[in-house]
Formats: sequence, C-alpha cells, structure tokens
Amino acid sequence: MIGIGVDIGGTFVKFYVINERGELLHKEKTETDYAHGSDGFLHQVAAFINQIQARYPDQAVAVGVGAPGDVDNQRGILRFNPNLKFTDVDDWPLADRLQELTQIRPYVANDATMAAWGVYERALHRQGTNVLVVTLGTGVGGGLIINRELYQGSNGTAGEIGHTKIACTKTGPLCGCGARGCLEAFVGTIGIRRRVWEAVQAHPQSVLAHMVQTEKNFKIELVSRAAQKSCPVALQIWKDTGFYLGVGIANWVLVLDVDTVVLTGGVSGAAPYFLPAVQEVLRHQQIPTPFKNLKLAVSQDPNIGGVGAALYALHQAAK
Repeated sequence: MIGIGVDIGGTFVKFYVINERGELLHKEKTETDYAHGSDGFLHQVAAFINQIQARYPDQAVAVGVGAPGDVDNQRGILRFNPNLKFTDVDDWPLADRLQELTQIRPYVANDATMAAWGVYERALHRQGTNVLVVTLGTGVGGGLIINRELYQGSNGTAGEIGHTKIACTKTGPLCGCGARGCLEAFVGTIGIRRRVWEAVQAHPQSVLAHMVQTEKNFKIELVSRAAQKSCPVALQIWKDTGFYLGVGIANWVLVLDVDTVVLTGGVSGAAPYFLPAVQEVLRHQQIPTPFKNLKLAVSQDPNIGGVGAALYALHQAAK
C-alpha cells in the first residue's frame, strides 16, 4: 500500500509519498494556487493524487490531508481558517470533493494533529503511551497521542494548546485568534517578535538591537544568533519564552498525565536557549508526580506534517 500525505499551507502545499515500510518515495512542494479558487486548488491536489495512483497501478493508495485551522475530522470539513486566502473556505468539504476527484476517501485532520502522528511514528518510533506534541511557529498548535492512538476529541479540535490561557484574558497580549492571554501570544513568532521590539527599545545598545537595525528582514533565528554572541537581552528573551512555554506545558501535563512531550516546528530550533527554562518550570511544580518521569524531546524534521499525514493514512487503512 502507498500512503500520500498532503500538507496544506497558506503559501505552499507539500506532498509526500510513503510505502508501508515507511520509506519516502517522493516529495513535492508547490505554491498554493489561489488563482482558480478553492475548487481549482482541490483539482491541483487531486491531480497529484491521481498521478501517484497511475504510477503505482498495482498498489492500494491511502491519502491523509493535514489542513490548517478548525477541522471536522469525522466529516473531513475545514470549518474555518484565517490563513488561507480563498474567499469560500468556511465549511470547506475537503474529503467529499477529493473523493469525487480521486475516488479515494482521504483522512482529514488539523495539520498539527497530523504532525503529532508523524512525530510519534518517526521521532519516537511509537515509544510512549500518552504523548503531547507542541508545534512552535507563527502559531502554536498541538496534537495528542492517547493510549497509542491519535486523539482528536469530540469535535476534532483536541490539542489546541496555543489557545489555552496563561495570562489575564482582559489585559494579556492579543493573540491572532482575537483573544488575549493565549500561550501563542507569548511563544509564537508574533509574540516573540513583540518582545524583541520591546527589548530593542529598552536596550538600544545591545547586540540584538544592532542586529535588528542592520538586518533587512527580521527573522526569529536572529534572536538565536544574538544569543550565540552571549547577548544578555537575547538570552533573556529565550529564557522568558521557555518560562511561558513551561507554564503552558505544565498545565497540560497536570490535566492529561502524559509520559512524553515533544516540541517541533520552526521555533524549536532555538531549544538550546529556551529549554532549560522550560525544564526549570516543570521541576518546580507543586504536584510533582506527573513530572518525575516526564520525557521532554525536540524534533526538527521540517517534513513532519506531510509525512505524518501519509503515515496516518496508512495506519488507518491497515485497521
């Protein structure tokens, strides 16, 4: 059997083809096509799936789709996403339409959820019974493995760690979702960038301030480069990031009693700078039992979302 993973993003759509042994047979990345509307985009996705079916005519094909936003995993519908620039994607029937175009019913889930399965299979090799995966990027998402199965909740929204609250919902920083006090507003790239600007204004002579002023395009990795130069301002930004992330993770560990937490996504590349602060928060919890044997790991595989979608499709089809 062949598994196809589709990772839908606001800028790019990525495709991955994997066999039952977990070997990557093919991958492809193309710009998300907005020119022909949402249905034109689905024709683009379906064309790739049909191409793979034709390439492997003697193999059954399973398809997994990771979509950003609020996904109804039971019906395969993208209920809402603010980052896709289509004008008609509220209650977007991804599964039904792709089935019409390919004759395959895809497994559709939130992209962070698919990434969680990819981490579970690829990074952990299914070691761990209850796992929380946190995706750190512009947004902060998450996925859950409970009793060795992907857990998506009653509505397909389980794992939204980024929108749990760690600060006052009236006075805390504004999150992209429109609420205040969300974890994402502190440890997503937008939140980190906000604290960088505040630090640069407060410390205009710092190494970080100099780098921000001389770089044409600000990227979060610049903070890590400044930290590499032992800039105390940059190091404090990462320490604060680790503290906030630790608070968010601790809340979930207390509720779910998971045995493993894995960090992934672009911001996880700075883990050497913020992970000690995360561990410090977890070490000083007043109810220590769920934290005593907790494993904390980092996975930086940039393909993990699409690979996870393909692996999850194979996993489901084999049942």
